[in-house]
Amino acid sequence: MRSTISVQEFKSILVSELRRGKLLFLLFVPCLFVFTSLSVYADDNSPIEVLYSGAISEFPEGIRFQLKTSSDNKIASIAVRFNTGQGTTGSYNYLKFEEEFVVDSELFWRTNTSTRYIPPGTVIRYHFEIEDNAGNSFITEPTDFIYHDARFTWDELSRGPVTVSYHGPVQKRAQLVLDATIETLQHMGPILGADTEEPIRVTMYNNVKEMLVALPPGSTTIRRELITEGQAFVKVGTLLVLGGGRGAIGTTSHEVTHILTHRAGDSVYRTVPSWLDEGLAEYGNIDPGFSYDIALEFAIATDRLLPITSLPVLPGTPDDIIIFYGQGRSIVRFMIEVFGAEKIKALMAAMKSGRNIDDAITLIYNMGRVELENRWRTAIGAPLFSPEGRERSVPTRIARPTLQPYSLTPQPKANNIRSTSLKSIEMESIEKESNDDSIKLEENVAIHSTDNGNCSSLRNEQTRRRPMGVVSLACMVSFGILSFRRNKIR
Repeated sequence: MRSTISVQEFKSILVSELRRGKLLFLLFVPCLFVFTSLSVYADDNSPIEVLYSGAISEFPEGIRFQLKTSSDNKIASIAVRFNTGQGTTGSYNYLKFEEEFVVDSELFWRTNTSTRYIPPGTVIRYHFEIEDNAGNSFITEPTDFIYHDARFTWDELSRGPVTVSYHGPVQKRAQLVLDATIETLQHMGPILGADTEEPIRVTMYNNVKEMLVALPPGSTTIRRELITEGQAFVKVGTLLVLGGGRGAIGTTSHEVTHILTHRAGDSVYRTVPSWLDEGLAEYGNIDPGFSYDIALEFAIATDRLLPITSLPVLPGTPDDIIIFYGQGRSIVRFMIEVFGAEKIKALMAAMKSGRNIDDAITLIYNMGRVELENRWRTAIGAPLFSPEGRERSVPTRIARPTLQPYSLTPQPKANNIRSTSLKSIEMESIEKESNDDSIKLEENVAIHSTDNGNCSSLRNEQTRRRPMGVVSLACMVSFGILSFRRNKIR
């Protein structure tokens, strides 16, 4: 027989005992705030008994799994298995302890790296697997643990599949975020053909300083020049939102659409490409801004449009990222207004079945990806994109020089090794005056001295090249003046 005491039941028992005057139970009050679950397990068929188990959030550093167990035999191994959010793959590791009949074991699972990062607010389902040295085993019941940011005390608002976590006196703002999430689900769910019943958890921060600590490791340049107002983690169904600004509603809507897009279009083979993903997210934004439109107009006017459908990921500079978003929203709006929303749903289904983006576009729109982009460019009055013009240039091949042996004495097809001392050079100068081949000697000495960094020769080389430097400088100045005039005319 297996018995389990939930946290709520434990609280009730604790309050009852306190009312009876058993103040000794006050010693256990911290457990109510430390453990998300406090369970006692027993099984008539196994001598192993779990005295308590739990998980502690120490975000952003990691999660501390703890378990105390006993058996008639020494405990040999304790492992924890857990799944993160809606992810299909799990993690597995062993807890540390010394073999005894009663053991306290612990595992600290780090989440402060880019490869093991888990966003705050994510639901983690875990269980323990215990074995003693007699071969007995025991598996605890799965327990859900919310990996909250440990810096704050969190409250929650929920409606349907959506839960918003917030802290501080900002319940009205959290309610707006919740309403925006529900409205986006109702608006974009049918367009994308996405499942809107799976849970979505939103963690709302009040200012940029709070938010920066919660974000995964990333580019310091991007973080310094662009403020991240929201980020969706589509595989686990969690998103972070900066709720302290005017754009909180639009940011929430944008990030929720990301989750819906990946639910509708990701397959086991590949994910929705960035240009379509970001374009749909901005199209689904119920409170869009105008900065992306300005960036798009700037890119058109300065001939800085990106070959957006050919970019596998977002560009690296802040300016190009803003242009990328503007182009993405514009091309998705074009696809829906010209070809209809049903085509988007069919496109998502085609990619969900395993097709790549090129095959899916050809199947649904009867044209290639580049042709689709060029139709959009024509509609906005921009130059057409030609993939041939983006082929990488190959360096000019240089013939490898023929290697010849070195010799101390003159021999045919050999490099003569000669002295570099001053006396040797003076002797060559004397021989030059009496030798019929004086011109050849002079040339050999000059080349030799230059190759070995002779000061006199280098000085001469610099003197000889000085007129060329003046010409180069004049050309550079002229080019700069012409460029300035051309830019001024534009």
